[in-house]
Amino acid sequence: MQVGVQQNPMIELKSFNENNLPLVVDVVVPLWSPSVGDYSFKRFNVEFIVRNNISENKYHFELIDSNSQEFLAAAFFTRKGDPCRVEEWYEKECTRFPEELRRATNMSRVYLQQMDQRTLSFMKDDDIKLSLFVSRHSGSGSQILNQLYPKLKEEGWKNLFLWTDCDCNWSWYNKHGFTLVEEASYEPFSNEQEDYKTYIFKKVL
Repeated sequence: MQVGVQQNPMIELKSFNENNLPLVVDVVVPLWSPSVGDYSFKRFNVEFIVRNNISENKYHFELIDSNSQEFLAAAFFTRKGDPCRVEEWYEKECTRFPEELRRATNMSRVYLQQMDQRTLSFMKDDDIKLSLFVSRHSGSGSQILNQLYPKLKEEGWKNLFLWTDCDCNWSWYNKHGFTLVEEASYEPFSNEQEDYKTYIFKKVL
């Protein structure tokens, strides 16, 4: 965290514009798509994962190029006790797909719920969770977080928690000031050849 560093004047931190949600989904569809279903279902499943990480609070941010107004990155945070309306969205949208495909989304739902609850169990009331951050350009993810760390600290948040897994670049957090709190195996996604690893990290603000 470098509070005193002058920010790029062409970069603007703003509240997240929900119209940019499809752009967030675009970034992660290649990474998080299930192995079943057509592109429409894969995108639905990934949007469910994204929306699961957007809680009902004010902690939704985006980074914009102030000249071109291009959307560069987004970050979403969750406090203990924050509700999420993803289930309302799911019940409305899932009827487009057969039951056998919806089972894949249910696997994602159980996994996300378990990992979210596991992470929240390590947190105190003055800690906050980084639920999701997405970058559309190299370096933009670090830029948005570096701008948000001092803002969160000024509001009184003590520690930033997050969870990730072996499908993501989890080692990035080791290199950017986070401490590993827990490493575990998620049995439903593991097999005889390889454990599916999950990681919970913490950063002092």
